[in-house]
Amino acid sequence: MSSKQLDDSKAGSGVGYDTSKLTDEELAIKAQEELNMEGEMQEASEVFNSLFSTRKPKDFSAGLSSATKSIGKGVLAGAVSLVAQPIAGAQQEGTKGFFKGLATGVASAVALPLTGVCVGAYQVARGAGNQKEANDASRQGMQWDTEKRAWIFYFLNKEKEEIEEWEMKKQQGKTASGGAAGGSLNEKKVKDREYYDLLGVSTNATPGEIKKAYYKEARKVHPDKCQNDPEAAQKFQTLGAAYQILSNEQTRESYDKNGKSENENADALVNAIDTTVFFNVMFGSTLVEPYIGELWIASIADFVMKDMANQDPAKMNESQMSDQFQDNLSGKGVDTEEAKMRQAKREVKIAIYLRDKIQSIMDGKVAEDDFAAMTQMEAFKIADGSFGTTFLTMIGFQLQVEAEEYIGFRNSIV
Repeated sequence: MSSKQLDDSKAGSGVGYDTSKLTDEELAIKAQEELNMEGEMQEASEVFNSLFSTRKPKDFSAGLSSATKSIGKGVLAGAVSLVAQPIAGAQQEGTKGFFKGLATGVASAVALPLTGVCVGAYQVARGAGNQKEANDASRQGMQWDTEKRAWIFYFLNKEKEEIEEWEMKKQQGKTASGGAAGGSLNEKKVKDREYYDLLGVSTNATPGEIKKAYYKEARKVHPDKCQNDPEAAQKFQTLGAAYQILSNEQTRESYDKNGKSENENADALVNAIDTTVFFNVMFGSTLVEPYIGELWIASIADFVMKDMANQDPAKMNESQMSDQFQDNLSGKGVDTEEAKMRQAKREVKIAIYLRDKIQSIMDGKVAEDDFAAMTQMEAFKIADGSFGTTFLTMIGFQLQVEAEEYIGFRNSIV
């Protein structure tokens, strides 16, 4: 075999292909072809994963559910392809394109459902194989981690520590970029401490401590709650002005250094009402917050208003502002990781509260009748607030459902 024939053979087989003889243009074309191929493979992989679930099922029922979804998606995708491919082909190449698209559509209509059936059978087999592990793990009190796709022992305190560690890292990031850090035992020296005294907090108070103090004081002086006090409105506005200054890192830093400015009160009163406090005060959710967490409407309203405040209205028309508001409301403008951790923190706080609440009766330190009496007194207080009976009905129903599900799973033979 000649040298040329050997080179041609290597080139044809793709083994030991010598690119040194290619021109720069040919190398660029070849590199682009390889990139396109990688992109197509990646796109095909994403499409496959979106259609067919191959994640580890925790048990037989999860495997059967995954199989049903895969088969259903395969059939639906095949039907769509059968209709869409001929139409797309006809638009691009006329009659010839129609028949080419029809052939591709028919092939997809057969291949996609068949792939769904194969993936479904695979998932059912995996689920059946994992059933014994699921039974043993369930009897040991383990829980299924949907992210890790594994059985784990869940510890409430451990998740609490993980959330606190995440918050600490986030706070350190803000501090490193110039944000305000938390306080120490010693009072920080400031130019004027009037606003701190109004809220009853230390000059080293963290943003969370300031917000909590504002919650507490705002309920005491809200005009709707203090209709017999003619000065309630003024007190509420003054308190709101103090909170607006101290809750913002930049204005707080300026206040600590220079004290109150001449235009500070006027600027602060424009935004004197905190949206979260407004909803908590009006809906009376402070008493039920340990059971349900912060109201979603209060949380999302607080985020939306703060985000809109950071936008420059002069650079946005009415349509852009409306779109921005809708994106925020729908969650598109929310940091996914932050929203997830906020929800996890909300759930953990509720769980810890409930655990600590029943610990005394579980340890036998409080009699069952006394515990019932205390709980009933608490319910009466909640009922006296705004939408109290609605909150009580919702909380009671949810606790009953969770208890019945837990008892059912514990007593199940599966």
